[in-house]
Amino acid sequence: MAPRKPENERKVNSFRPFGKIASHVDPMVLWTFLGLFLISAALLAFQMDGREDCSNTDIALSHIQNSNSKAYSVGEVITFNAENHDKKTGSYTWEFGDSSAKATGRQVYHSFNKAGSYIVTLTSGKCSWNKEVLVIMNTPVAVANNADVFPVIDGPSEAFAGRPVTFSNKTPSATKWSWHLLQDNAEIHSNSSVTYTFSSPGERTLSLIINGDSSHMVLKHITVFPARPVERQETPQPVIDLNPAPAPAPAPVPVPEKKPSISDEEFKYLLIQVTLKQKTAADFAQYLCNNLNARVVLNANDVDNFTHFCSRIYGKKKFKIERVNLTKTPNGCVNEILIMYDRKKVLGIF
Repeated sequence: MAPRKPENERKVNSFRPFGKIASHVDPMVLWTFLGLFLISAALLAFQMDGREDCSNTDIALSHIQNSNSKAYSVGEVITFNAENHDKKTGSYTWEFGDSSAKATGRQVYHSFNKAGSYIVTLTSGKCSWNKEVLVIMNTPVAVANNADVFPVIDGPSEAFAGRPVTFSNKTPSATKWSWHLLQDNAEIHSNSSVTYTFSSPGERTLSLIINGDSSHMVLKHITVFPARPVERQETPQPVIDLNPAPAPAPAPVPVPEKKPSISDEEFKYLLIQVTLKQKTAADFAQYLCNNLNARVVLNANDVDNFTHFCSRIYGKKKFKIERVNLTKTPNGCVNEILIMYDRKKVLGIF
């Protein structure tokens, strides 16, 4: 029998977990399982990091005249707002459910052309939100008569130089007046009536705007004649002639021939009325001396005749005229019109 080893010479066996399993399994299999575990953990972390919180955004609808109503009218402009409680910025895309084009932005505006129920969809990133919008037909409401009426200038269209003449306006709804003679350094008067004394004969144009509405400005053309000569009182003769010679007929007061006269600003105003369907080319005949084919130059490079030009801008409210220059014949007839307009405003009109 072998002698017992001392205590300090005994072998210490270390504990190896899964030692028996590892001894019977190929190490490559263990490394494969470890690699799959790490890949799965990375994918899970990526998905957790890419999730978006969709609960902090909502669709808000409003209108300046219908902010508390649950239904909107056909043609009514509705404000759609993406309310984000976290105040985060992002890209937003709107679909209105009526086959119209998509809109982008945090706040957009849209109107529906037909009555019905529409589902509005808001998309941002991976989140989307829906809102039902009820659109109804307009309900007729009895309102006051708000006809599109232009103010009237009361006063004569003829006057004599050196004599005062008064013009007034009696529009019931008028609270503010702006009288202005279309000439250099003319003052603007703000009363319901105005009095002018013209110092020289000629043609004058008086404009009136009420309540600050320049789209309803009216003009009045005034012809000023020379001052009448003062009649002299003859001293009575002491001797009466029983057979007096017939007195010569008094010389007629010379009256200047009326010629078509219009300023550049007046012509521009009348062209603006063509874009509003309130005037046509025929209304310019007196200023063109019936030559409705007068030459029109647009922005110094486009040439047209006046009749065709008026047909091009008729009803085109976006046509923005910036300046008009007229060329006239010696007798005052307009024979050429130079028009400068804003190209950006009329994109797609011509």
